[in-house]
Amino acid sequence: MANYYQIGGSLDYQAPTYIERQADKELYSALLAGDFCYIFNSRQMGKSSLMVRSWHRLQEEGYRCAVIDVTNIGSDHITPEQWYRGLMGTLALQFGLRKTIDIRSWWEAHSHLSLTQILSQFIDMLLAQCPDQRLFIFIDEVDSLLNLPFSVDDFFALIRFCYNRRTVEPAYQRLTFAIFGVAAPADLIADKQRTPFNIGRAIMLTGFSLEEAASLGQGLKIQTENTQAILQEVLNWTNGQPFLTQKVCQLLVTSSQTAVNDPLNIPLGMEKFWVDSVVRDQILTHWESQDEPEHLRTIRDRLLYDDRRTGRLLGIYQRWLEGQTIPTDDSRDQIDLLLSGLMVQQQGNLCAKNRIYETVFNLEWIQRQLTALRPYSEAFNAWVASKQIDESRLLRGQALHDAQTWARGKSLSDLDYRFLALGQEQEQIEIQRSLDLEKAEAAKRTTRLQRILLGITSGALAIVSLLGAAAFLQYQRAIASEQTARLNEVQALISSAEGQFASHHELEALIDAIRAKRRLQELEQAPTELTVAADRALNQIIYWMSERNRLSGHEGHVLGVTYSPDGELIATASGDQTVKLWAKNGQLLHTFAGNATTFGIAFHPHLPLLAATNLDGSLQIWHLESKTLLQTIQAHEGAAWSVAFSPTGEFLVSGGADHHARVWTLDGNLLKTLSGHQSMVWQVAVGAIEQTIASASLDNTAKVWTADGELLSVLPGPLDGGSLWSLAFNAMGNLLATGGDGEVIQLWNLDGNLSKTLEGHTKRIEDVAFAADGATIASASLDRTLWIWGTDGSPWRILQIPGDIRELSFSPTDVQSIVTTGTQNTAQLRQWETPLLKTIFLNDEIWDLAISPQGDRIISGDSSTVNVWDTERNIAATLQTDTILFGFDFSPDGQMIATSGHNGTLKLWTQEGRFLRDLEGHQLQIWDAAFSADSQRVVAGAEDGSIRVWTVEGDLIQTLDGHDGQRIYRVAFSPDNQNFVSAGSDGTLQIWNADGNRLHTIEAHDTDIFGLAVSPDGQFIASASADRTARLWRWDGTLVSTFEGHTTGLFGVDFSPDGHMVATASADNTITLWTLDGKPIKTLYGKDSGFKSVKFSATGELVTATEDGTLTLWNLEKILALNELEYACNWIADYLQTNIDVVESDRTLCKDITTVNPS
Repeated sequence: MANYYQIGGSLDYQAPTYIERQADKELYSALLAGDFCYIFNSRQMGKSSLMVRSWHRLQEEGYRCAVIDVTNIGSDHITPEQWYRGLMGTLALQFGLRKTIDIRSWWEAHSHLSLTQILSQFIDMLLAQCPDQRLFIFIDEVDSLLNLPFSVDDFFALIRFCYNRRTVEPAYQRLTFAIFGVAAPADLIADKQRTPFNIGRAIMLTGFSLEEAASLGQGLKIQTENTQAILQEVLNWTNGQPFLTQKVCQLLVTSSQTAVNDPLNIPLGMEKFWVDSVVRDQILTHWESQDEPEHLRTIRDRLLYDDRRTGRLLGIYQRWLEGQTIPTDDSRDQIDLLLSGLMVQQQGNLCAKNRIYETVFNLEWIQRQLTALRPYSEAFNAWVASKQIDESRLLRGQALHDAQTWARGKSLSDLDYRFLALGQEQEQIEIQRSLDLEKAEAAKRTTRLQRILLGITSGALAIVSLLGAAAFLQYQRAIASEQTARLNEVQALISSAEGQFASHHELEALIDAIRAKRRLQELEQAPTELTVAADRALNQIIYWMSERNRLSGHEGHVLGVTYSPDGELIATASGDQTVKLWAKNGQLLHTFAGNATTFGIAFHPHLPLLAATNLDGSLQIWHLESKTLLQTIQAHEGAAWSVAFSPTGEFLVSGGADHHARVWTLDGNLLKTLSGHQSMVWQVAVGAIEQTIASASLDNTAKVWTADGELLSVLPGPLDGGSLWSLAFNAMGNLLATGGDGEVIQLWNLDGNLSKTLEGHTKRIEDVAFAADGATIASASLDRTLWIWGTDGSPWRILQIPGDIRELSFSPTDVQSIVTTGTQNTAQLRQWETPLLKTIFLNDEIWDLAISPQGDRIISGDSSTVNVWDTERNIAATLQTDTILFGFDFSPDGQMIATSGHNGTLKLWTQEGRFLRDLEGHQLQIWDAAFSADSQRVVAGAEDGSIRVWTVEGDLIQTLDGHDGQRIYRVAFSPDNQNFVSAGSDGTLQIWNADGNRLHTIEAHDTDIFGLAVSPDGQFIASASADRTARLWRWDGTLVSTFEGHTTGLFGVDFSPDGHMVATASADNTITLWTLDGKPIKTLYGKDSGFKSVKFSATGELVTATEDGTLTLWNLEKILALNELEYACNWIADYLQTNIDVVESDRTLCKDITTVNPS
């Protein structure tokens, strides 16, 4: 029995220690259902064993399966041809086709094709050779594939193509892939300019539960009465991690072999002592030398592999070790921590996967690694030990400069960035003091020299001149030193602003950006690159920030917040047992002291009254003018969570932990008790129609009642076993929104019918609110985002927040103003939209967009359901198909829309969204289609390099071969209908006449051309390429100008309506506006993702699309006339004036700057 357990490697599918988990069942059922699956997790979690068992199970049931172990094909010194050929050989062998297929001959016969096309046709042949049989392909160790010396993006794109092809090729419904490895889906296609790997079903792989691990007890050879107790102690250390669980069990067996008793007799109650002793002696003590087979060292090496990011990863883990909560946010850092195996997601937060990891990789180990990593560890650790208040520990001079140089290009912890930024700030203060003293001393010396000059003879003039020259030289050196210091300070401020903004600390970011601009203004001369960097930081922040002010002063978490009915006041409730009253500019007006934690607050609609509910079950009513307590009502047994006044102000409603909602008069008399919930009532609201009452409960229902207490309807939450945490009526009272653990917002009519479901959040909905216009909804979630929606379900804006959001409230007088609270001791005043831009979030990766000729309609998407929007973001039409659409064009007469997509799909629609007809002919995906200027013809370019032209009635006119069979990305007609142009992956522009004759080919770029536009007057063609440039051409191939300046590939280009300006869109997260001769006019900065498309509207607005699915409507008139520094200073003016945490020197940061109102 000593070999009963297997430590490391794949378990045989009949191994007695193989433990079936939930993942086994999910994977098997998903594969049988035809789902493409991926199982991504850290090493030694049993992925390969799961694959082997699934493979055998399917084989035994008569299905044909193949396993591709990437490491078996090879990785070092292998060419793409060898790898693809090896892959095909493996597939042929495992599907039993080596006798019927000669791989060598087949390869040679298809060698004129690209490698991906060869593999694609090989898969076609496999399906043909295995008719009526289902084929399953398992790909193991996919992370090794990602480390090949060549790109494998095309391979994973082919897998996605196989999935999408199911809609038109029934044979592909018999083909299913399952992918296993240490990776994330985003890793599979490295080129962020391509569509990501966005298909398939994730199968979650977790550790063993005690019930699942029961069979492992058979190998222990111990008395049965305490087997389960021993296994429980093993799992207490390993948390069910498969490798460690088997290893600890094996160590227990090995330990027992030295015992006198056989079988081993462990006294009851001593199980913990025995397991703890074995784990500590044989795993934890000198763990690096005892780590055989290697496991803990693998985790260590993955954490320390990239020293540019190690500090960030260890910093996150260190915060957890120190007791902080780390909510999951799907960031790259957190993904890498999960893939390392060190941490795991648990109830929406990160924590160590098990006690063994937590003990090995403890605070002491973390500190040693960070000390070895940081060149400034001694000073940093001392500063942290002083609770970050000892300024003497901050870096200065050369040490600070060296640290900043080291930090450049690395991803550090938030505390590191704060340490360096404070050091820079302190050094500047000291430099300024020194310079002031030095200038004063220089002035004194000059005065003394002048006095000496008056008292000496002319013969001493030469000596005096020499002394003066020496003094001047010393002064010049001081000036040069000051210049260098100030340049370094500006660079540090820019870096700090960018870091703060990336981590969503918006006000801090804006202050640093303003400081950088002000410091530059003080310099006589500054390097151009520093000025550009400062502009970039400031512009990006003012385009995308939402926070305008912060209400600071509570000593506990702010749990409730609301605006007064006139929008002039804000009330906040806190765990510090107070309610604070603020002016809308952030000035604290009064503090109401209570006797318990306050949760819910509400203003009376007409009278100067404020109601608050408390943890002790009380409901208090305060008079705002006299600042006196009018009523204290013992409203509930247990906590009172929420309160709401009726719209008329005649009564108020409270909800509590006793499962009841209660209706009260203003003088404290109980009118009704609303009973029926099975758990606490978390939120209540009163609607405008007949003062209808709604209550949301943790029993996962919302109930709607009459004011007399009659139950009208019960609204269920979407998630079985979940809870509802929020609800709100719209201003008219005819629509109710609910949200909770189901991660969606449900919109209900008062009769209980579900009107709409808003999907997008990834964690619990904490609060939901309607704006006063009745057309705007906001939702706050534990996923640290605030979403703004239209009532038609359109997501307009997503705001990322640095912490959890608990509650929110719209200003009744300004639909764009909102106040939020979270896990900090503050409330945040936000303006979710500015006059500079508007957004629509599609939740698709966008390739293309189109604008109607009148400029009043926009279409975009990457889905089988695509919406047409008006400029107010209302859905004007919806196009529904059975395949993915991603290319769009409006006809010049505005009557039709052309859509293109996968599988040769090209469809025509009316502008109202009514389907007209298919334009048939292409077989592979169509990247672009365009109408002729007279709206009578449509041209389209496809994946295989073919071009087809149809009449709008559906007649195919021409079929053309272009671009040597390479992919065609863009097509466009000339305004006179005489010519059209195509652009492809071969880097050429090909000019065709109306009869389909190719006039000439322009060797335009070195690589793919993703963007194409023709000027309104028809004189010029603009091309945008992955080579990071755009170029302007005449139709005869004459190069007019080149647009250079982007740092990554370009995806879009367009002309302004007057033809005097060109806009380019790049994956470097910028849009640049140019004159026709190639001079930059203005650069617009995105928030997070690169741009995929750009189009001017007829009205002069600019519309852009980013790869994360955001459509942005830029107000160019305002942006081009904007003084960014003035705008920023106005934005932050209230914060600088009223917030108690602002450094006093910053209150005059915008002194002497004329401000303009950004609202």
